[in-house]
Amino acid sequence: MNQAPYLVKGFRLFDKVMFNEVECFIFGRRSSGYFDLRLLDGTKIHASASVKKLKLLELRNSLLCERRIAG
Repeated sequence: MNQAPYLVKGFRLFDKVMFNEVECFIFGRRSSGYFDLRLLDGTKIHASASVKKLKLLELRNSLLCERRIAG
C-alpha cells in the first residue's frame, strides 16, 4: 500500500500541534516527516510542514475540539 505508517515521528492523524504560533491539526502525514496542517474548517496552514517546526499540544481523541474566541 502507498500509505504512511500510523505513527510518523511520534505524530498521527488529527493530533493538535503548534506551528508558527498557530494551533492546527495534522490532516496528512508523509513518512519523510512532513505533514499537511489545517484548521478544523479546512483552511490550509501549510501543505508540507517539517516535524522540526511542530510542537505536540494534544493527542487525538474521539472528538476533535477547536476553541474559538469571539473578538
